[in-house]
Amino acid sequence: MLHTHPCPIERSALCARLGELWETTGAVELRELSRGRAPRPGCAVTSEQDFCDWVSTFLMETFKNTGDAAVFALLFELNRATFLHAIQGNLRRSSHHVDAQDVLQEVFLNIYRYPHRFHPDRADAFRGWGHRIARNTLLKFLKGQARLARFLEMDDEVFQPEDMRQRAPDRVASEAESAVAVNGAYLIYLQLYLLHFQRLSPKEQRALTMVEVEDVSYRDAAAALGIRLENLKMVIFRGRRKIFRGMERSLCALDQPATTRVRGGDAVRQRNVKPCRIFGIA
Repeated sequence: MLHTHPCPIERSALCARLGELWETTGAVELRELSRGRAPRPGCAVTSEQDFCDWVSTFLMETFKNTGDAAVFALLFELNRATFLHAIQGNLRRSSHHVDAQDVLQEVFLNIYRYPHRFHPDRADAFRGWGHRIARNTLLKFLKGQARLARFLEMDDEVFQPEDMRQRAPDRVASEAESAVAVNGAYLIYLQLYLLHFQRLSPKEQRALTMVEVEDVSYRDAAAALGIRLENLKMVIFRGRRKIFRGMERSLCALDQPATTRVRGGDAVRQRNVKPCRIFGIA
C-alpha cells in the first residue's frame, strides 16, 4: 500500500471545502464528511487516517459520478505528496533516469481517464487503487527507458540517435493545423454563449456570473440575491439550459444550407454551401 502521510489541509479548512463541494455536486457523503461524520451507515471513522481515507475515497466516487473539476482538484491536492513519495521511493531502487514529476502527472491523468473502474468498498479504496495505478505507470516509464538504453557500435557514433520521446514533424504539423480549426470553432462557441447569455433575465445573468465567473459559493450567492439556496440552484440550472438549448438551435441553423431569392420570388438553395463549413466546423 501507499505510505500514509498527515493530511496536507487543516481539518476545519478541509471540512469547509467539502461542504462547498457538497453544495455544487449534491453528494451526501461529502456533506456527512464535512460535518465530521461517517460518510455512510456502517462506515467507521476511528482515526484521523480513517477520515482522510474516506475523504479521498468519496471524492473519487463523486468525481466518477459528476466529473466535477473542483472535486478532482481537491483529490489531487490531498494525495499529491503521498503518490510522489511512493514513486520516488521506487525510483531509488532503479538505475533508470525517470522524472518522478512526469510519472506523477501520468498517474493522475490515468485516474482522470478511468474513474469508472473505481469502487468505494472500503475506507482505503482510493489509496489501494491509486497504488496499483502508480505502480503500473512507473513500470511503463521504466520499460520505455529500457528500450532507449541501447549500446551503439563505434561506427554508429557518427550518427545522431533518434529521440523516441520527441513527436514526429508530420504529427507536429497536423496538430498545428487542427489547433487553428479548433481555435476558430471555440471563438464561435464563445460568441454564441454570449449571445444567449444576454437573452437571460437579469437575475439569471447575475446568478451565473457570481457562481461561474466570480467563484462565489452557492450559499453566498443565494444570500446576495435574497433567495433560497434551492431556488438559486434552479435559477442556475434553467439559465444554463436556456443557453445550451439556444446554442444548439443556433448551431443547427448555421449548419443548414444557405438560401437566396430569385426574381420569381422562389427560394433556391445555394450549391453545397454551409456556414459551419466556412467557419471550420464539420
